[in-house]
Amino acid sequence: MKYKALLLDIDNTLYNYNTPHACAKKSVVSYCATKFNIKESVISSSYNQARIKVHQDLHETAASHNRLLYFQNMCERLAINPTKNSLKLYDIYWNNFLENMVPFKGVYELLKKYQNKICLVTDLTAHIQFRKIEKLKLNEYCQALVTSEEAGKEKPNPIMFRLALQKLNLKPSEVCMIGDNFEKDVLGANSLNIDTIWFNHEENQDSYSDSTIKEARTFKKILDFV
Repeated sequence: MKYKALLLDIDNTLYNYNTPHACAKKSVVSYCATKFNIKESVISSSYNQARIKVHQDLHETAASHNRLLYFQNMCERLAINPTKNSLKLYDIYWNNFLENMVPFKGVYELLKKYQNKICLVTDLTAHIQFRKIEKLKLNEYCQALVTSEEAGKEKPNPIMFRLALQKLNLKPSEVCMIGDNFEKDVLGANSLNIDTIWFNHEENQDSYSDSTIKEARTFKKILDFV
């Protein structure tokens, strides 16, 4: 092993986020359309507006991703009682999301190679991230976790990566950060002189010249790097 431990993002790094999100959102929209007799296009639009509003109001905090706040705001826009319906929609969304999560090919080979030498470094609220960890059985391989809810700031804020190093009791030169988001995962960790692997499975076009940044489009390639 090249490193003493890995820092590892969860969402859209260990599994493709877009598929479970689309399924989960569709399940909420269908439920609301049937129960409240509202057009699906109106519900979907209200959800999108609610998401934007919460992101703007709670920028760079874990709460900005809280689906319960999205659904509360969405219900208010649709004149549906949020105190009766927000939690129900939240549960529908996340139950469907978790059911449709599929890990990328090669994920468990990497996890086994660094078993108990991994700290998950992830944005979003702790409760749902722990549910994802349980669903993907990451708790069998990962010894530590840092969430943006715990840290009070999101990636690329250095506090996220410092907390991870603290929990592992390691130096920046002894770990490597792996994630799909170039700005948050790669540049965030790189600012602390942590080696990084950009998991560019969506084939984005960000450019870089730093030799400490490596690019991979499969987990097989990531394994070659670590």
